[in-house]
Amino acid sequence: MAIAKDMPGPAWRNVAAWSGVGAVVYFLILWAGALIVNGEGVVGIFRAMLGSQRLAATLGGSLVLAVAVTGFSSRKRPLNLRTLRNFMIHNVMAITAFLLAIWGFTRLNGAGALGAMGSSTWAAFVTGVTLIVIACMGTLALASVHTRADLVEDEAVAEEMHDRGRLFLCSFTWIAACGLLLIVLGLAGPGRLVSPQAALMGAVALIAILAVLGIVSWRLSDELGRTLSYETGNMAFYLIWVLGSGWAILAHLGFVAAPAPLDWLTLFVILLFAASFIVLGRRRLLTR
Repeated sequence: MAIAKDMPGPAWRNVAAWSGVGAVVYFLILWAGALIVNGEGVVGIFRAMLGSQRLAATLGGSLVLAVAVTGFSSRKRPLNLRTLRNFMIHNVMAITAFLLAIWGFTRLNGAGALGAMGSSTWAAFVTGVTLIVIACMGTLALASVHTRADLVEDEAVAEEMHDRGRLFLCSFTWIAACGLLLIVLGLAGPGRLVSPQAALMGAVALIAILAVLGIVSWRLSDELGRTLSYETGNMAFYLIWVLGSGWAILAHLGFVAAPAPLDWLTLFVILLFAASFIVLGRRRLLTR
């Protein structure tokens, strides 16, 4: 009876249940974000969507994508009080932090403290904030395995995080430092919030921290971890070669705008993490 009771339900039922939960939660977060930004909440959202077909398509597509990702990524995860609680904690904290960061950045930009803002700066800032939020959520999960918070549902993963806490802490700190580097460089420039001299000093310090954390993580890793690191590096090289050189070729021929230096840095970071997910997926380590 106990075994049958703990078995997860059919995949389609989990997809439907989590999609419904995701739709409700993400709509509430969208409403809260609109309330923070312009103080109008749902009324402001619908008013803006009626006035701009592009905005309506963007918000609608984002909501559908978020619901679909939530449903299919949780197809093996039964919906119960524990999983629902963890879902709410993780998503509400992460998306709230992200919205607050975007709101603060927008206010600084509106006040003229950031000078002329381009797509390169926005891409670097959004990527950096995303990495910091991921690192904070990972650190929260790491702290939970040493308490009774029970935020990590997979017992094998929780045990591994408990036994190898220093390695995970170094990894999450590395991710946060990488995100902070992009934010500092994005905010730097003549007439902006961070002077070029201060940004250079900060960048050098963060790169040194990244190097030290990389060495420490390598020493704390086992054979599988080092193998994954090698494969991630190889995969990142090919992704950068294909996408980066493809962008450069198109820019050279005049089809697209040439990538700015900050674009290259952001692209390197994004493709590095994309490579890690590809490597983990090939080894079926993302299904845990």
